[in-house]
Amino acid sequence: MKVFLSGDLKGLEGGLKELENDLSFVRDPSGIPIQVSRIKENRLRVTLGKDGGEIHYHQPIHFFRGVGWVLEAMTDRRTIAVEEEPQFTMNGAMFDCSRNAVFRPETLKTVIRMMALMGLNMLMLYTEDTYTAKGESYFGYMRGRYTPEELKELDHYASLFGIEMIPCIQTLAHLASFLHWDRANELRDTEDVLLANSEATYRFIDRLISSVAGCYRSKRIHIGMDEAFGLGRGRFLDRFGYQRPFDIMARHLNKVVEITDRYGLSPMIWSDMMFRMGSKDHRYYDLDAVIPEEALKMMPDGLQYVYWDYYHTDADFYRKFINQHRALGSIPVFAGGIWTWAGPAIHYEKTFKTTDAALSACKAEGVREVFATLWGDDGAETNMLNGLLGLQLFAEHGYARKPEAGQLRRRFASCTGGNYEAFLRLGKFDTLPEADQSGLIPDNPSKFLLWQDPLLGLFDRHVEGTRAKEFYTRLHREFQEDFRNGDRWRELFEVPLYLSSVLMRKSNLGLRIKKAYDQQDVHLLKRIAGEEIPVLAREVENLRNAHRKQWMETFKPFGWEVLDLRYGGLLSRLDTAGQRLLDFCGGKIKRVEELEEDRLGFDGFQKTDQPGMGKAVLYSRIASASVMGFR
Repeated sequence: MKVFLSGDLKGLEGGLKELENDLSFVRDPSGIPIQVSRIKENRLRVTLGKDGGEIHYHQPIHFFRGVGWVLEAMTDRRTIAVEEEPQFTMNGAMFDCSRNAVFRPETLKTVIRMMALMGLNMLMLYTEDTYTAKGESYFGYMRGRYTPEELKELDHYASLFGIEMIPCIQTLAHLASFLHWDRANELRDTEDVLLANSEATYRFIDRLISSVAGCYRSKRIHIGMDEAFGLGRGRFLDRFGYQRPFDIMARHLNKVVEITDRYGLSPMIWSDMMFRMGSKDHRYYDLDAVIPEEALKMMPDGLQYVYWDYYHTDADFYRKFINQHRALGSIPVFAGGIWTWAGPAIHYEKTFKTTDAALSACKAEGVREVFATLWGDDGAETNMLNGLLGLQLFAEHGYARKPEAGQLRRRFASCTGGNYEAFLRLGKFDTLPEADQSGLIPDNPSKFLLWQDPLLGLFDRHVEGTRAKEFYTRLHREFQEDFRNGDRWRELFEVPLYLSSVLMRKSNLGLRIKKAYDQQDVHLLKRIAGEEIPVLAREVENLRNAHRKQWMETFKPFGWEVLDLRYGGLLSRLDTAGQRLLDFCGGKIKRVEELEEDRLGFDGFQKTDQPGMGKAVLYSRIASASVMGFR
């Protein structure tokens, strides 16, 4: 396609050149003329007729969204007349680069170009220790940390499209990956929390903040401060005696803000600790929480609070909690969630329900800054690129009071080259009819069915009476078609293709082994050990290979070793299971002790008497009931 853009293009040429290299269009005087005008009004207007078109934009990011509209219309050979009112001054994404999956810079550049076409104007990389800190050789050691040069390059690249990159770090908790080194002994309160009230700690935090301040052009910084559980109860208690956690945090926060002030940075923090300390039960989402007046007076001026909520599906709850935040002295920034963190698969049903409710409430309550989080809890088993449809949903909410489903489908295809229905299918792994979707946290059977031990069967009770095998068999057939038709995203669908193949073979394997053993059906046990388990092992190996290839192309190699160990452990346990069954069938052993045990329900995150299939988020608890490390 040939287009000829003219008019108010100052500062936009660099981004246009990158899009031209990436997409199937060229700027040529012989192409369709598009007149570009920058306007004072907060609007985006795009027209395209037979003889040409216009883009009227307010901010650079609106222009690039307008380019996306034009290219979509040209591809579809249709005329358009679009007028949109941006709903937020900031709308963007935060990618978790601290749970082992550290995006390759080239991958992020691809994401940035897609974000530009969507109209998203902010990007955070959540980096606990995965950036380079001056004078700290063990900070992010062997974790794939970003170099200053990489961050500067990404910051510059994002700026070509009017996208602000904001550093997103931690300055109190969530630093276990660094604090476990002996180098950090003097900085440690608990295994996850820095030692407050220590000058060594504040010199360390100064090095952290100065390191990122020199890599980003933004004058904003996210300094974390969330989930500081156990604050003041480790080495702090030994050195300084008991003090109220809130007092410790307030003094610490003021010290950190003094540091950000020295670097001319405006800080924001996650708001949960404020509300937990105002709740009788120390809960975040407590509508009855009352933050003491004395506590509010201790908070530094000019601090922004980020209300994070990935769970509620009721817009009224969000509205109430947004108003709770007003007690902190300002309208909060809102952070929603694209559910990439519950296991090996994204959960789009939860993503859509929470996002629609949350962003509708934000618009109603005048929240002007929002972003989507894509976390990678417990090893980043889900590729965060699976969440691109969720980013498109955030984008469409950003330009309409209520997004229209057909437009979301078309815009997603235009901005990413992805198929709407196929990406939605990526989120089906945990939506079995028997799985509970109604709670704040939905069931995640795909995770525990993938990693549970075939002989121990810690979750076998949760599969009883379900049609898990049939569900995953049907899903596998659908992914075969998606893989064939994947085009740009073909390799993204290779992992779910093999994952569904593994789950349809493994989901009820433990139940069948246990039943055959109890009935002393030696013939069936031989067949399972000699035929079914080897086929399953080959599919696990196919899944591992596909997952490894995808990881290496998307992320830095560091962190993959964790998933290699999980896949290797699963393959070894399948081998052991087969051998144990054959030894029993051949008379070498009189019984299989693992199969003599009763199958209880998993007494963990979800109690066994609750409806649904259950929830389990930690591999270390799924794979074995035994101790998997020092404690």
